[in-house]
Amino acid sequence: MTISTTFSTGRKADVNTAAVQMTSSTVKAEHGVLVRAGAGNSGKIYVGNSSAVTANSADATDGFPLAAGESVVVKVRNADGIYLIADGTNNDDIWWMLV
Repeated sequence: MTISTTFSTGRKADVNTAAVQMTSSTVKAEHGVLVRAGAGNSGKIYVGNSSAVTANSADATDGFPLAAGESVVVKVRNADGIYLIADGTNNDDIWWMLV
């Protein structure tokens, strides 16, 4: 097994009611991307796979909801394919790390 000597992390601040790309980083993940909602967030952030992701409004496009402090590992190699939207104009934050 190859052990990486580096890793990538990042933050996306001020997620609101317009979908945004989580990062433009093209570094490849080995196992996936850990996405964690900020502990101080007042609303939910929804994690999706396109800029069409919605926040609890349409079954076909709703993202995966994360409340404050919750996290999920998204099993993708490319973090730049993850999109976020919040359920309000709370300026919520997320942190991410390639795993």
